[in-house]
Amino acid sequence: MIMSRYRRRKLAGQALIIFALAITAMTGLFVIAVDGGSIYLDKRRLQDAADAGALAGGDAAESLPLRTYYVAHQAALNEIYHNLFPGTAVPTVPSGAGATYTATALSGTYQFVLTADIANLAQDTYLAVVNHAYNFYAAQAIGFGSSTCTLSGTTTTSAVCLQARAKALAATYPFALILLDDQNLNYENLQMAGSNAKLILHDGGTKGGAFSNESMTAGNGSIYFNPCGTSGDLWAVNESSGGASNIPSHSWGHYGDIGLYPLCTVNTLYTPYPKSTVKIPFPNYPEPAVTGPTYTPALSASGGTYYLCPGTFSGSLSESSGGSTVIMYPGVYRFTSPIALTLTGGTLRGATAADYPIPGAAIAINCTGYNTTTAPADLGLIIELRSADCTTNTFKVAGGSTTITFRPSPKYNNISFYIELLGPYPGLGCSTSTPGGTHVVNISGSASLNIYGAFYGPGDNMFFCGNGAGYGVGQIVAWTMTLCGNGTIDEHYNPAYLPYFRGLIQ
Repeated sequence: MIMSRYRRRKLAGQALIIFALAITAMTGLFVIAVDGGSIYLDKRRLQDAADAGALAGGDAAESLPLRTYYVAHQAALNEIYHNLFPGTAVPTVPSGAGATYTATALSGTYQFVLTADIANLAQDTYLAVVNHAYNFYAAQAIGFGSSTCTLSGTTTTSAVCLQARAKALAATYPFALILLDDQNLNYENLQMAGSNAKLILHDGGTKGGAFSNESMTAGNGSIYFNPCGTSGDLWAVNESSGGASNIPSHSWGHYGDIGLYPLCTVNTLYTPYPKSTVKIPFPNYPEPAVTGPTYTPALSASGGTYYLCPGTFSGSLSESSGGSTVIMYPGVYRFTSPIALTLTGGTLRGATAADYPIPGAAIAINCTGYNTTTAPADLGLIIELRSADCTTNTFKVAGGSTTITFRPSPKYNNISFYIELLGPYPGLGCSTSTPGGTHVVNISGSASLNIYGAFYGPGDNMFFCGNGAGYGVGQIVAWTMTLCGNGTIDEHYNPAYLPYFRGLIQ
């Protein structure tokens, strides 16, 4: 049948309508593609800037001087500008900037809100929020650019507000010695008993030093900074009058509040504290999970060489012979016996590449299924100790000549010894025993310490007495600490071997 001329004209009109609708749809798709793609790319760019700013601000927030927020904000702003406006001069953050600082750029089309939270009871954080008034491009051509975006009082038309957020866990507490007791006003968290007791703080640079949430006193002992004047400082929150008068006359070379490096040959007269507005919150490093099997029998090393593999050890490990060596392969060790480690001689150390493969005739403990053939790149280990009560020395080094050598692993936040809490903070389960902590760590005798990581025992009253040889300790985090007798503690503050729990959490 032949189609009539009238009907052909009618169908032609419909085709025009369909074509017009198709053009409109294609234009809409084009708008979505152009503006949608640009918005996506802009969000990625903003997120990269926020991430970099949060990490830089978080790291700087833990640097000295404490609670000087503008240093952290400047570090964050530098990274944000480097990502968003490379080559553009970065504005200077005023020295009086508070914990939260807001800045704008490009006529108010960018806004940066930077917040340092370094009084957090769980973990210090740094938050970077980057806002941008994104201008529509293709959408304006078809009348879809009527929305507005207001940032810091500046309104941008034909725009939508885009935002990227990044919150970083601040790097680490920048101190060689951290004493957390804050429940006994003016309690001497650091006590040094004996005229030969020495605390030597090495290599701190602009960090390092010792911090107490209460008070510190050297007694008749001495505190040295090596190299003089460049290895940190001393801080205390609630310094007692006795500690305030004692420390300056028994310490050499600390930086001091007045910002001058004193001569090493004379006692320091620059008052280092109190810092009444500063307090270190209770840290919360997670306890690594044990992956190895459980070994029940007690271990007694009185000669020979023993190889241990990771896992749970419910019996005591004792070493009494100067001729014995206990080698621990990398991983997580958890000792649950009330008296877990008793050392009166010999060597306790982590494995090195030379300990692979394990000798065929060696005494291997708990090593079934564990690789003792090929050395891994990371040879670090962590020892976890559980306090039995408020008074038992779970880890005791006494008498004889003991050498302890451990390197930590970043997998375990660079902690070498992890002492569990007996009870929840702040009671710690020992609230009737002033100053309320446990007494797990007690090192005396003539031990040689080479602990490159941290002693992490936030609820433990640690005793270091009588030792003085070896590298020393990378960091001590304790409830309180006592140096007694002829004890010498060398602390080599090295940020590469400190508890890190750094990363983006938002």
